[in-house]
Amino acid sequence: MVVSLSRWTMPVLRVGMGIFLILWGIDKLAATEGSQRIFENFYKLDVGALVPRAAGVLEILLGVALAVGLLRVSVAWISLVANTISTLASWKQILDPWGWFGLTKGGTHLFLASLVIVAANIVIVLNARDDTWTLDRKFGRTGAREH
Repeated sequence: MVVSLSRWTMPVLRVGMGIFLILWGIDKLAATEGSQRIFENFYKLDVGALVPRAAGVLEILLGVALAVGLLRVSVAWISLVANTISTLASWKQILDPWGWFGLTKGGTHLFLASLVIVAANIVIVLNARDDTWTLDRKFGRTGAREH
């Protein structure tokens, strides 16, 4: 039995995820010092201001491409990989959001939302080729053979 999604499902999910990435990219540009601390605490990387700013610009570009459906299969995979890395970096906060097991001090339950972000990314990847309201489709790209 084949169940088809509403024609609105993928555009709503894709645009929502694109906006999410754009806002996080803007955050990296607007709060660079905080982003530096995140790179240090979660990724164990001591970086200057340039790396978070570059990451912010790339995240904004990725978000725009995702939102409009440009290179949708490749962009969907890049988004999934980026968000999965971010989620894996916060594994302690996900496994122990209230500090019950001593992995965190607690108060980190907002990290649980990253599981939903990864799940949404998986749905976007699995359905990217069938997503019809995209810039790719406007330019005649079906997604069958994206390079």
